[in-house]
Amino acid sequence: MCAGPFKPIKPQGPSAEEIEARESSRRAQRDALKEERRKAAQIKQEQLELTQAALAGRRGRRSLLSGRKGGGGFELADTYKTKKTLGA
Repeated sequence: MCAGPFKPIKPQGPSAEEIEARESSRRAQRDALKEERRKAAQIKQEQLELTQAALAGRRGRRSLLSGRKGGGGFELADTYKTKKTLGA
C-alpha cells in the first residue's frame, strides 16, 4: 500500500557519535560517584581514628559503668532502702 512518493520515512536511531557521547557521560558520572564514595569512606575512617585516639587518651573520666566498681552503681542512703522500694 505504500507505493509511490508518499512512502513513510523510517525514523533513524541515534548515531554512533551520540551513543558514544552518552556512554562517556555515564562513565564519567559513575567514576565521579565512585570517587566521591571513596573520599567519604576515607574521611569517615580518619574521623573514626581521631575519635578513638581522643577517647583512648582520656583519663579520670569515670562513669557508673566503667568506673572502679565496674557497674556496681552507687551507694543509696538508708532511707531509700526500705521493703517498699527494695533499694531503688
